[in-house]
Parts: sequence; structure tokens; C-alpha cells
Amino acid sequence: MSDLLQLVWSGLALGAVYGLVALGFVAIFSVREIVNLAQGEYASLAGLSAISAVAAGVPLLFAVVVVVPFVVAVSVAVERVAVRPVRHMTPLVSIILTLGISTALKAAMLLFWGPEAKALPAFPGKDFVFAGVSVRSQELWILGVAAVVSYAVVAFYEHTTAGKALRACAEQPIAARLLGISPRTATMVAFAIAGFTGAVAGVVGSPIYLSSWSSGLTLGLKGFVAATLGGLVSFRVAMLGGLLLGVLESLAAGYGATGYRDAVAFVVLLLVLLVRPQGLALKATGVRV
Repeated sequence: MSDLLQLVWSGLALGAVYGLVALGFVAIFSVREIVNLAQGEYASLAGLSAISAVAAGVPLLFAVVVVVPFVVAVSVAVERVAVRPVRHMTPLVSIILTLGISTALKAAMLLFWGPEAKALPAFPGKDFVFAGVSVRSQELWILGVAAVVSYAVVAFYEHTTAGKALRACAEQPIAARLLGISPRTATMVAFAIAGFTGAVAGVVGSPIYLSSWSSGLTLGLKGFVAATLGGLVSFRVAMLGGLLLGVLESLAAGYGATGYRDAVAFVVLLLVLLVRPQGLALKATGVRV
């Protein structure tokens, strides 16, 4: 029983990282219906940048505070330079475009940081054992930060005038323009939010799951799978999907073989596409994955 609880706990921490990445996918798609395949690279960039800052003598928490806005600025720059000039953006065009951006970011990180995976020092705290389950303080940081960030994003999009205005750009673009809501500004804000959630995922997950030039590919794919569970429009289901995916991966690796871990995400994706392509949200969204 303790082994099962240990696997579930570890899976929740891993799933929280996936969930934060998934929030970035939903943040952009719910505003502009753009599938941003560079979302995982924001996490890698944040982790590697924070590691370099700490190695240069910057205190850990201060490095995190500096790195997150830096990645947000990179995400906004991606929107301004690569996304905004495209006049007729469709989900397919966005996939091709952001795949190129993802490749460019990976190449830049490989050149600057090299191929070795690195870990950010653990955040302050002590590890302990509870009910036979080994609890690492960093896992508590991951789950706590994920809870705060996901609550803040949901509250912004669903309970503030500015957040509702952003979503109106995707649901009723003509009406949004008539009301003076700028789709360009809305898209830029959505990319900033996506950069923020990706950066947070990268810095809180790095002490356990490491950061490398290629780690964003895995995070991005699994975050995308979690986002598809919510039809790419539900923040709550995307976060829950990330947690579920993390637990399933942990159980598959614990009771099967480590190689099964990465296959879980793709099995889940296939099941969603076959059984309920609009996602698992209770209300129909009208958007097909």
C-alpha cells in the first residue's frame, strides 16, 4: 500500500508540472485558437536560465524572480515577431509556425548551454516521511505553486472583465472588435500568460526533473495531451488532466517498465481523440481537438 501511495504522490508532483504547461496551451488557444508548440521550450529556457544565474552567484529565489519575466518577454517577442505578421492564422498554420519556433529555441539552447541536463538547486525546505510516503520539500513547492498559479489563471480568465474580454476575441471576434477589444493586444497578453505558466513549470520542476535543451519537447507534448483533455479551452480540466497523466505515468513506470512512462501520454491522447475529441469538460465547447 505504501508503494502505491508513493507512486501516486510522485505522480501528482510530476503531473502538476504538466498541468502548468497545459495552462499555457489553453491560455493561447482560448483567445486566438493557436496551438503553440513552443510552450515546452519556455519551461526549458526558464530552468536553464535560472541554473546559469545561480551558478553566477545570484540567490536562488531572486534568480527565479528575474528569470520568469525574462521568459515572459521571450514569449511576447515570439508573438510580436512571428505570430502577429501572419494575416490568416489557422490552427494548422499555427502548428507549423510554432513548430519552427520550437526548433529554433531548442537549437539556441543547445548552442548556449550544451547537451547536458542540469538541475536547479532545491527550494528551501526539508524532506520528511508521512504515512510511509517519502515527501520531498520540492514536491510540496511544485504542488503549492501549481495550485496558486492555476487558481490565479482561472480567476483572471473567468471572473475578471479583462479575462472575459480575452476569451471574447476567440468566441465572438467581430463583436469584440465592435466593443473596442483589440485582438492583437489580447493575443499578446495570452502569450505573456503562457510564457509565465511555462516559466513557472520550468523553475519549480528543474530541481527534480532536470532541465536541458531537449526537455521542452517532452514537457510540451505531455502538456498538450493534458490540455486536450479540456478541449484546449478548459483550464480546470487541463490541470486535472496533467495531474492524472502524471499519476498514470508514475504507476506505469512503477508496476511495469520505465519505458512505458512516455507511452502513457500518447495512449491517453488517442483515447481522447477517438472517444471524446471535444475534450472531457462537462459543458460542450464546440471546439474539436
